[in-house]
Amino acid sequence: MNKQILSAKPMLLGIIISIITCGSINNNVYAQNTLDEEELTKMNSSTLTSMNDNKTGYQYKDPKVFTHGIVLNLDGVGYYFEGPADATDGAKDAPGHYWWQDSPNHLYGLHFNIGPFGEENWWSSDAGGKDLLFLVDAIIAPWTNTTAYDFAKKGYTHYHELLRVDNGEKHPNLVVWFKHVGIPSVFNFDKGPVPEDGHIVTPGVDHQFLTNYYIPYNPKPQEGLY
Repeated sequence: MNKQILSAKPMLLGIIISIITCGSINNNVYAQNTLDEEELTKMNSSTLTSMNDNKTGYQYKDPKVFTHGIVLNLDGVGYYFEGPADATDGAKDAPGHYWWQDSPNHLYGLHFNIGPFGEENWWSSDAGGKDLLFLVDAIIAPWTNTTAYDFAKKGYTHYHELLRVDNGEKHPNLVVWFKHVGIPSVFNFDKGPVPEDGHIVTPGVDHQFLTNYYIPYNPKPQEGLY
């Protein structure tokens, strides 16, 4: 599962998009699509992990791919998600996360039970070593008191930092807001970078995922959280 790119079969991609576009969030120019919890509970990990890895012979005219180590172009500057440099050519990303960007301020994500450099069972001790644990809805927006608490109510309880590709500096004001939606029936989220935040995840929006929404964003150099 340490492949850098995952191709989504057209039908699978359609299912993911239809689920994620069921709801909406209103936050000025950052209004984006959100995940629908009721629809997601009808899905299972075997359906979602039926993706191929670009080596099974499938060829599409316009393939959509989920990439680990994606580069986000923000005002002409490239940014990584903060994390280890475990993707192609040393690109950085949150461990176990793969992304497909559908608009300048929005991404769909897949979060697997893998850590830096493909380590298995990195996030959960009792889920499968490479299992898909979450679908992720990600919105690029500033941290403000209004943004933080409005987003948290809708499940975006964790924000993630962005690092410049060229010099590693944090973005001066933008972060990425994550909403994680559990896929397996039940699993223990008891490992990862902050095991003390461990909890049991059930299908649907995980409102306890690495909650940091209430902490004001500080772009000055400091140790981050994946």
